[in-house]
Amino acid sequence: MKLINKQILWLLPILILCSASYAQPDSFISIKQKTEVLTNKNKLTTEIDLFFDKNKQTLTKYYHSSPDFVMITNSLGEIKTYYPGKNEVDYKQISELSSKRSLIYYFANNLTDHLGLADEGFNLESSNFEDQYYITNWRPPSYLNNRLTNVKMVFENGMPVYSEYQQNNEEVLKKIYYTNYKDFVQFRLPEKIIEISYNPAGDSIISRTVFSDVNVSPVADNSYFNFKIPENAKPVSTEKN
Repeated sequence: MKLINKQILWLLPILILCSASYAQPDSFISIKQKTEVLTNKNKLTTEIDLFFDKNKQTLTKYYHSSPDFVMITNSLGEIKTYYPGKNEVDYKQISELSSKRSLIYYFANNLTDHLGLADEGFNLESSNFEDQYYITNWRPPSYLNNRLTNVKMVFENGMPVYSEYQQNNEEVLKKIYYTNYKDFVQFRLPEKIIEISYNPAGDSIISRTVFSDVNVSPVADNSYFNFKIPENAKPVSTEKN
């Protein structure tokens, strides 16, 4: 009996390690994101490297801008923004910008039935099928009633392909198209998202986001997953904020 107990104790760490590795094969997700925004005949392009740690629920973003900077967000909405060129750091807490409110979080965790609407206080009002499409309608929280009356989501093969935001007079405020779905370990992700925001007073704003170089791994295979802000980084002054 003692020999059997010793064998079990010896095997237990190996079994736990193997079980953890098998249960969480997609713990670390890295993605390249390119967003182009067209408004008033001007185009603004933003390129970001995303690093999502599902275990810690942290989202690290490296912005290819001038100057470049790194933004780290956790599930509580605590945001650290580091500017390596000046070795400065800025701290904020905005619950609405929590890592659990990011699009990557919802897709990586297969929370695609509402894509954050439920977390924002929207309530499911109706659902029905039209041919191969499943359609849901969401009623906004009271504080949005004067600006928004309904959000329609359209699904095909279980994944969102279209969202529509409507105003009081059923005027469409915004349309979002989710296209080019690709399968990854335990989740699916649209590699292209097109968003059109309608401005009654002027030109519409068109945004196109493309995801590429998606890498899913059970290990943190990039240093940005464990990015540490230097201890001697200087806080950004109030005037700059």
